[in-house]
Amino acid sequence: MTFEFDDGSKTNNDSSTGPYINWHARETRDGAITSRSFSIRDEDGERIDITDQFKKPGVAIKISDLATGWCYSDGSPGVAPLWDMNDTPAKFKPQPEDRGDERWKKGFIIPVAIKMDGESVAAVWSQAGAGAFEGLKHLMKSLGALKGDGEVCLAAMTGVDEITYKKGGTSAPIFTAKKWIEIPDCFKESVAETAPQITEIEEVEF
Repeated sequence: MTFEFDDGSKTNNDSSTGPYINWHARETRDGAITSRSFSIRDEDGERIDITDQFKKPGVAIKISDLATGWCYSDGSPGVAPLWDMNDTPAKFKPQPEDRGDERWKKGFIIPVAIKMDGESVAAVWSQAGAGAFEGLKHLMKSLGALKGDGEVCLAAMTGVDEITYKKGGTSAPIFTAKKWIEIPDCFKESVAETAPQITEIEEVEF
């Protein structure tokens, strides 16, 4: 099927319902989460590695609620990042003017259903940076192999894309979209607001 998606190559502060998922291109500073993995924070704020859930059997991703845009943060503790969201995932806005030494980064927000304590929970993957966004691009490309249309797909992480730039590099999850599925009850019970928030900006390694 065809899903209109612009990866931005051609060309405010708020909050939304969590919990929040992160892709880690590299190990966290405290060593709690390894590189090339997914994590989520529990009720106590501790990170939990959920990479295995993404691998098998996969996670339910609500494609119909995907939002993309530009994110800026200077890394100041306790200061929420700025977002300039696109009107639609089908068309990326031009990159905003840089602010100081930091650049605006492509980001997104998308609902993901995962298992926590044996129950399906509606979470939010909200992130900006090269590795995470390349992962989203892999997912959107994989959707083209599915027949028909749908709002929620079952997708699995089937590999890692090692990306090299002129200066440094990063890694991105490779997804295989398996099939369209019915909307999980956790999405119906927990209607997440689509106002952008971010839990971590993933930087390119130098």
